[in-house]
Parts: sequence; structure tokens; C-alpha cells
Amino acid sequence: MKLLPRSLFGRTLLVLITGLVLAELASQVVNFFDRGSGVYRLGAQQTALRIAQSARILNRLSTEQRGAVIEELNGPSFSVVLGGAPVAVGKGYAEHDRYERALAELIKRYLRSEWSATVQITSLGRAARPARYEAVDTSPFEQWIARHFYFILPGTFSIVSQIPLEDGTMAVFYARIPQEPLSRIESLLPRLLLTLAIFAALGAVAVGAITRSLERLARAADQVGAEPEGASLPEHGPSEVRSVIHAFNRMRLDMRSYVLERARMLGAISHDLQTPITRLRLRAEMIPDADSRAKFVRDLDEMEAMAGSALEFFKSLGNEPQRHPLDVGALVDSLCEDWVDTGRDVSVQGAPRGPYNAHPQAMRRCIDNLIENALRYGVRARVYIEDDDKSLRITVRDDGPGIPEQELERVFEPFFRLEQSRNRDSGGTGLGLSIARNIARWHGGEIHLRNAPEGKGLIAELVLPRSRSG
Repeated sequence: MKLLPRSLFGRTLLVLITGLVLAELASQVVNFFDRGSGVYRLGAQQTALRIAQSARILNRLSTEQRGAVIEELNGPSFSVVLGGAPVAVGKGYAEHDRYERALAELIKRYLRSEWSATVQITSLGRAARPARYEAVDTSPFEQWIARHFYFILPGTFSIVSQIPLEDGTMAVFYARIPQEPLSRIESLLPRLLLTLAIFAALGAVAVGAITRSLERLARAADQVGAEPEGASLPEHGPSEVRSVIHAFNRMRLDMRSYVLERARMLGAISHDLQTPITRLRLRAEMIPDADSRAKFVRDLDEMEAMAGSALEFFKSLGNEPQRHPLDVGALVDSLCEDWVDTGRDVSVQGAPRGPYNAHPQAMRRCIDNLIENALRYGVRARVYIEDDDKSLRITVRDDGPGIPEQELERVFEPFFRLEQSRNRDSGGTGLGLSIARNIARWHGGEIHLRNAPEGKGLIAELVLPRSRSG
């Protein structure tokens, strides 16, 4: 769902808060119903006792005395009317029948006699109410609650109990049972919100402690290819998270050992190739045919150049375990000056905003390979430096024929050369761009190739992330 938070922190906190809200609501509902039933039981007993006691007192008094006593008994929530016959009372709701039966039995028990007593729970209209008896104004929602859950709001409806006295007089009692005010819920709301705020804050701290460790782990995993020599990740958080971080640190060390061991092995192979190549060069001098000798020596030169390129690259990676702040602008200026001194047309525009953490020799080799590649296929090379908060970009543009679109990625493959450049003098060893991209990726960056508009050369762009290492 789009409404759900995307982060683990947001989703976990949402689950905790949702569970807490549901638990608080359920607790308040249970508490409200339990308190309402307790208040009702006590109120029902007091009301039934009051009706029974009033009936016993009136039964002992003379007709003249009863009027004065009734005057004292009558009030807004309790009233007595004496008559010669039962009063017609409107039928109440069927949901209240069980409450009516329970109240009638309770009144009979408190009467302590064989008198009969009827109880009707109903909503009295203004015409049916005694003079001083008051009804309670209620909303439709409160009436619905009082109908289905009478014990919560018993005062919404009136109790009409009719008891015949011994002299044949019918005593009609009108009463309302005290109730728990529904407005009390409003007073609970601030406390509920305070509880939610406290637990939400504690939950945010707890979840944040876990997710911060996972975020550090994700960032470290994202950078492991770009910076395998980086420091181990601190093992913080719960035991399960610490176990994952420990396993990651161990994997990172194993990966670094593997990469460096591979580099040393390939460097050693490249170094060892120098000896047989030298022997073959000496033996080539004894070939009598000059044309065959020249071809043989040319092949040996190409093999030696390949071995030398590979050896230089792997030595630069293996011997610089740490990166250093590097003035890339000065490095590019130095490379361009070196090429200008050899009579080549190379220029540079722009400057970086500050140093960049890099392997100096490896970065020098990467940029130099791009310039050399541009000069090999074109007459001149133009270098542009752009730097911002996100990345440092070094673009090298030549004026050569460009590369077919389908070959733009294949030229990064080791020892791959375009068909028209399969000779040593123009095509090189086929390792330049491959080495350059490996160095870029070693720094967390990338090299992209694209043809210039209207087929006017090739553009090679080295992108180095500022957010990780710059």
C-alpha cells in the first residue's frame, strides 16, 4: 500500500503505535463497561431499597399523613404518586425485560412481605411524568446505548414500579438509577493521548536503536565494493543485529583478502611472464629471416606491454591499502602538461572544489588511460572537471571517429579491441579502459562512454561520488 511508510523504522513504529492504540481502546472499553456495570449494580440496589422502604413507610401511615411524607420524598429523580388503580405505562424495549425482572425481584426482597411489585423501564413523556419529576435530555446515540447496554446509561429511561398497599391504595414510584456520565470519556482522552505519546516516544527510541544499526549495515554493504579496505562496522544493537554485523565484518575481511590475494597472484603472474618474454626476445634475435624476426619481436612487445600494464595496475592496488586526500585538479594539470610536453594537443577546463580521497597512483593511472585513449583515436583531447555536492566528474572528449553504439560496453572487456585497431601501434593492449573502469569502481565510481553529437568524437566521463569518499 502506498500509505504505508517505506522505511523499517516507520513501519515498525506504525505497528507498535497501532497495537498500542488498539490495546488502549480495548482497555478503556473494558474499563468503561466494567465500571458502568458496577455503578449500575450499586445504583439498582439503592433505588430498589428506596422504593421498598418508601412503600413500607407509606403502608403504616394514615391517609392524612401520607401526603406530607410524599411531599418530602418527591424530587427530580424520585417521585411517588398514590392512586386507586394501576397506572397505564407505555411498553418499553424488549432488551430491558431482564432488567425489569431483576429489579422487581430485588424490590420484593426488600419489601419483606408477600406484596406484589411490577417494574417497567420506559421513556416517560412530559404528560406522563409527575409534577416535580424531571426527565434527562439525551442524544440519539445515548438512547441507542441505553437501549442495548442499559447498565451503562440507566438514567436515560425511567423506572416505573407499582406496589399495592394493604389498604388497596396503589403506590406508583418513578425513579432514575444514577449513571456513569458519558462525558467522562472526554476526561479520559487527555490521559489516553499522554500514554500514547510516552509509549510512542519509547517505541521510537527502541526501534530507532535497531534500525540505525541496520542502516549502518546497509550503507557498509553498499560501499563494500567501492571501499573494501574500510574499517569494520561497530557491533552495536540487539544480539541478533550484532550477529549479523559480525558476520558482515567477517565477510568483508574475507572479501578484501580474496581481492588482494587475487591482485597479488595476477601481479606475480604478470611479473613472472617478464622472464620467458626476455628469453624469447633473445632467441628471436637468432631468427635468420628478418621479416619473421620483426613480426616475432612485435608480438613479444605486445605481450610485454600487456604484462606490464597488468603488473602496474595490480601493484598499485595492492600497495596502497589506504586512500589519501588527493588534489585531483593538480593531478589532471600534471598529466595534461606531460602530454603537452610530448607534442600532443591536450587542454583542461574547470577545477574541483576540494580534495578527493583516492589512491593517488591508481587514480593517476585511471585518468591517464582515458587521455591516452582519446589521443590514440583522435588528434586532441579536451578534459573538463565538474564538481558538486553529489559527485566529481572528469570528462575526456576526443575528436576521433567514435565507437559503434553496440560496442560501447564491450570496449571495457579485458583485451578487447575494435576491429580497425588490432595492431599494437594504434590499438594498444586492450586493457586501458578495463583498468580505468576497475579503478573507478574501486573508488565507488563509474566510467560512462557515449558518442559526441553528430559523430564528432567520443566522450568518456569518470564519475566519482562525493557522498561516500569525497
